[in-house]
Amino acid sequence: MTTTLADIPRLMEQTDEIRDNLARLRRMPPLIRLWTNQQDGSPGLTLRGRVNETVAGKFGWKNNQASTGMLRLRLDHHLARWLVSIPDDEDAKKNVVITVGVVGGAKQWSGLLKNSRVVTKNRIHYLEVDWVDDLQFLQFMLGPPNPALPIPVFQFPRVLPIFGPAKWAISMMILMNLIRLNGHPWTLPDDPFSVESWDDLFDWSDWQVFVKAKAFDLDDSSMWTMLATRMDRLDRVFVDALDDAQQTITYRRIMTVDSETSPIDGVPEIANGALVFEVVDNSGYYGAAGTGTGGGIALGLQRTVAQFLSGFVEDVRVLVADDEAIWPDEYYQGHYHGTVPSAPHVTIRDSRYSQIETSELVWSPATAVSVIVGGDNPLADNLARLTIESIAALIGYFLLAGFSGLGSIVADVVMPFLVGTIFAWLQWTNHTRAHNLGWVHLYEVFHQGADNNSWSLAAVAALRAGFESTKSQTAHQFTMREGGEYIPGLDYDIGHRIASSASHVTDKLLVDQVQDMEIDWDFEAAKFFGWSTTVGKADAAMSMAARSARLFTKTLATLQGIGVRLVS
Repeated sequence: MTTTLADIPRLMEQTDEIRDNLARLRRMPPLIRLWTNQQDGSPGLTLRGRVNETVAGKFGWKNNQASTGMLRLRLDHHLARWLVSIPDDEDAKKNVVITVGVVGGAKQWSGLLKNSRVVTKNRIHYLEVDWVDDLQFLQFMLGPPNPALPIPVFQFPRVLPIFGPAKWAISMMILMNLIRLNGHPWTLPDDPFSVESWDDLFDWSDWQVFVKAKAFDLDDSSMWTMLATRMDRLDRVFVDALDDAQQTITYRRIMTVDSETSPIDGVPEIANGALVFEVVDNSGYYGAAGTGTGGGIALGLQRTVAQFLSGFVEDVRVLVADDEAIWPDEYYQGHYHGTVPSAPHVTIRDSRYSQIETSELVWSPATAVSVIVGGDNPLADNLARLTIESIAALIGYFLLAGFSGLGSIVADVVMPFLVGTIFAWLQWTNHTRAHNLGWVHLYEVFHQGADNNSWSLAAVAALRAGFESTKSQTAHQFTMREGGEYIPGLDYDIGHRIASSASHVTDKLLVDQVQDMEIDWDFEAAKFFGWSTTVGKADAAMSMAARSARLFTKTLATLQGIGVRLVS
């Protein structure tokens, strides 16, 4: 369809309407509402009140991590008085849920009340309420070895492994435990005297938490992973897989009172305020169409596809030089907001007029060229024990007058010295990295993750994690304030890839994932609603000592989890 001069007034009206709508979204304050549980214990949340007047607030989103929020009210506010009265109210349900809708409800922050405190400043009394977002539900959900069996009675096998596409595997792990917690035949309902709660295994409409996912054969994730749990916290089970696949766990409470509908296939009706998790691929790094991973200021972004090298231990980015490729059709649709992972469009320039407030450009070369994993090999140990027992039994039978028990005795004495010595380690050397680094290079590192079996899928994952943690990295970490052409939560979200420039250093475009987003305000300090965004993790700035400290912290957390299953 050809545009003529007669169409210009109509097009101007459309563009003015779009500008007015964007300006309205920028000025729109967050919709803050407090919800409480039903007094009779039935499913669903009840609206307690809408918070129209606040003193200050701060709510943030973190990539695959639970974040916190803060809300400051006058103590004489009616909702503040209600929050203060909860501890002494015997009939009140103690949990309080908050929802914060921003940019017209397109982005939502929700969580549970953590604590409230009365603060006095300049003889004015305030109530400051701290919240933790709903990702914490994964922190308070354990993964037993066998969710189908009663935990106190019998749990076999010792470890539950799930192997498959990262998105599907993580969703399946969550779903199995949601069934265990909600409709398990060995688990009593929260209210055993409620007859309706006994059919939750077949009727999911009463559940408070769901996970949205596609079927295995329809999953569009190309990154496979190995998950394993033995009464571990689910968020710790997922953290490495999410980081490796560059995927993001999102959450949203479905408010049916706002005419929102159930996004879960097969569950047409859900309770008001039900929580829905979903693993999304906002990055597109391992997608079949690739994603933007760099480029130049003059020629723009480059699209690359990640391909695995031998053994699935390493991957390489292959530049897609296809002049016939076009941008996704979504970008040509009217009133479209968002980012398509295969072709991210948000580019922040480092001029004095951009949204960049603070920035830090970090580069580090690769370190070790070889990774060693393992420490044990049960199959080799069992074969060695069988060999020792057989030989010793034959010697005892023929030389010690038929004493066949010699084999077990010798094996019990010798095996403690042989366990973890035969085929117990696996080493992989990245010769390409060694060549690129030059004659002077660091040698090797040991990476945990395959301590129980060096010849397993876990060992391949551990090798890959070892090379990922020691590879060369460039991170352009910066914070953005609201006010530019892009609207956080609408044009980009957590996990999306954003391009940025540092023209005073290089003419390349630096692409990294959005890690944190935060909206805050403080009317006492004359600060209106504003956004800040952090792009990049700057892992390249971490030394081996820092990485070891992080690993030590994770080890302590694992030992704490082991304490759950030990008899004290």
